[in-house]
Amino acid sequence: MKDIEFKPISLSDKPIFDDYFNKTDFNNAEKNFSNLFMWRKTYEYEYAIINDCLCIKGKLRDSKKPFCHFPYGGCDIKDSLYLIKEIFKKEGNPLIIKPLLPEMKKCLEKTLEDFTLIEDRDSFDYIYTSNKLITLSGSKLRNKRRWLKKFRENYDYTYEEINSNNLVEAKEFTINIIKNSKDGSDEIIAMEEMFDNLFELGIKGCIIRIDGKIVGVSTGEELTKNTVVIHCERADTNFEGIYNCINQEFCEKQWSNYKFINREEDLGIEGLRQAKLTYRPDLLLSKYIARIEV
Repeated sequence: MKDIEFKPISLSDKPIFDDYFNKTDFNNAEKNFSNLFMWRKTYEYEYAIINDCLCIKGKLRDSKKPFCHFPYGGCDIKDSLYLIKEIFKKEGNPLIIKPLLPEMKKCLEKTLEDFTLIEDRDSFDYIYTSNKLITLSGSKLRNKRRWLKKFRENYDYTYEEINSNNLVEAKEFTINIIKNSKDGSDEIIAMEEMFDNLFELGIKGCIIRIDGKIVGVSTGEELTKNTVVIHCERADTNFEGIYNCINQEFCEKQWSNYKFINREEDLGIEGLRQAKLTYRPDLLLSKYIARIEV
């Protein structure tokens, strides 16, 4: 087997990734160059083009065991999977594929044998219609409307887009919130990468201010032609209803022309899971982890 060289992800690789991602209709949050770029140091991401397929390899966050994404784009996915399996075999590792969407799972079942499959509930994406997050209509979202109304009655706030003048301020606010929540250094590194390259990555963002002070920041970008992915949403919870406000305002002012909003996974964090479920997702995008012994 000819040696295949994987190389680290750099900002200049964005057109390559975008080209391959645009060849598929998958709307999982991982199929996004910004997410891969932001988290490339944590997951030690590398990539190679194998049989005209984009193949992404990394290391799991906790165990540091090697894994790869399902190949994106191209016509020779079957052959690419065989070659990736041989690469992992040569390195003495089982082939772990993550994330695996239902459509990918069907393809894998037709391609490789003797693999185990685990449902990865903590990585399910929460996908909503933009209309739902903008209007908050229906009895099941009554409490969301109440919190939003209360916030608007209690606070004289302003909304602004993130630009070159307020970018540093938005970054500092977001990182301080993360530090106070003790989410960890990996999250801080990812946010620093995002804000330091925000415009080059094509990410848009918003700020909510009260009395001139930032109390909320959110960022996102186009994932597919009809879906947006939200990368970051951080706010000062001393202002009751702030999350309801920034969610609704950002969707209405920036993303109303898109049908769906992907608000990513909950990472198994119970409070985050409950918060995302209370918005009644229109789709919980199932994901699996496949392990193929080599």
